[in-house]
Amino acid sequence: MLIIFLEAMGILLLVATAATLLARFLPAEKRVLFCSVVYTLLFTPSWAPATIVMVPIPFGVMLGVGAVTGAPNEILDLLLVLWWWHIPAFFITGFVSRKVAKKLVGISSVKEIHT
Repeated sequence: MLIIFLEAMGILLLVATAATLLARFLPAEKRVLFCSVVYTLLFTPSWAPATIVMVPIPFGVMLGVGAVTGAPNEILDLLLVLWWWHIPAFFITGFVSRKVAKKLVGISSVKEIHT
């Protein structure tokens, strides 16, 4: 189980890296927003059923499984069942990802002076 989790996190980090690199091509005002949304969707802690128990996984893994299996409605069901967990988790992860995105792709506060 740990190996599967680590592999999934590796894939999520690759997707986040690709999104960060793609953000460089966006207008400066949209870079932080784009990266914040991607990071939040990928790394928000969530819960998923594993036989008879719920296990913690990143939300990006659920999105990936939903995309591969063609069952995105199950993700919505899990969000609604555990709404008391997901509302604060998305807000907190969004706040942290905005801070990270500002550091990675934010507009520099140093302005160049042309003489």
